[in-house]
Amino acid sequence: MTEPSEDPGERARTYISNFEKALHTSNVMMEKNRIEGAAITKVTDAIHRYLEDARYYLENNRPTTSLASIAYAEGLLDALIFLGLAKPDQASRSSP
Repeated sequence: MTEPSEDPGERARTYISNFEKALHTSNVMMEKNRIEGAAITKVTDAIHRYLEDARYYLENNRPTTSLASIAYAEGLLDALIFLGLAKPDQASRSSP
């Protein structure tokens, strides 16, 4: 297995291509609107793992991989917020 490129442009192209494939082959399950607690825990665990990965890669001189990892974590947290499954603490958010 080869290491991902640290060139931001190449990395972005790869991520965009992979995401487009995943998006086009995914089906949103509108009829299943009840979410199990275990599924939420699985997502929150992934958020924390991506955060730890981001810290690790930044400390090990792989900033592009670090950015990708933290972007995944942020996207998962945003999804929980959009679904009403997490609530941001307004006091900790900086204003523009």
